[in-house]
Amino acid sequence: MVDALPERPTYAVADLKLRRHSRPPWRICYTGGSRERTLLLRANHGLTRAILLALVAGCGDAVGVSDHPGAAVVRFIVSNQLAAPVTIAVDDTVLAILASGASSGLAVSPAAQWLTWTSAKAADTTGTAISDDINQVRIRVAGIGSALEITNVINDTTYVTAEMFNPTNARVSIGVYEGSTVACVSVLRAATAGVAGFTKIGYYRLLAGTELRAYRDESRCTGPFVRWPASQLSAFAPKSGLVTLTLTSAP
Repeated sequence: MVDALPERPTYAVADLKLRRHSRPPWRICYTGGSRERTLLLRANHGLTRAILLALVAGCGDAVGVSDHPGAAVVRFIVSNQLAAPVTIAVDDTVLAILASGASSGLAVSPAAQWLTWTSAKAADTTGTAISDDINQVRIRVAGIGSALEITNVINDTTYVTAEMFNPTNARVSIGVYEGSTVACVSVLRAATAGVAGFTKIGYYRLLAGTELRAYRDESRCTGPFVRWPASQLSAFAPKSGLVTLTLTSAP
């Protein structure tokens, strides 16, 4: 019998352009019981690279771009319902990194124009970020109101992500088929010592012809495959877009 014990997914947050401040104006917000995480910061010619390898608990007081008590501000709450962490910035100033399920109050200048958020990308077994279909999302601050909820529906397009388990003895490559082409996005390892192989992929558009496929070829997404059609992917968790899939037989 194989026990499906998932490894903790890892994510990489892309390079972030930050304005210079006397102190960092941004924070990392977690949710959940465990506080284990790894954060690497490196300054390089005005660029700060923030690579989040694990995010797992919440932000209370508002964080913002103004360091002057009593200054006029616009306040709102941002919550992240995605399965991946997101980086929140206002006019190119990073204010928060929110783990899945986390939220933070923000206080920004009335002159602020754009809020942008970027989802972290799931990393493969080598630590390389897996590209997906969610790019940077831009929202006018004036249109946010009192709260912004980040979900898997963006500009009327639905995106899904998957955590995948493999209790078989076959190592497979994972491809995303969107009706005409296949993007090879990950490798799902075989079960080892009674523990199912595990991988987590990024977010991809859910179209009528979208399929996730597990290919017999271990690295190139070619040859025979097992598929999960759009009808099965549509059973995702609300707002997070997460679906859990198990490879029950080798391709």
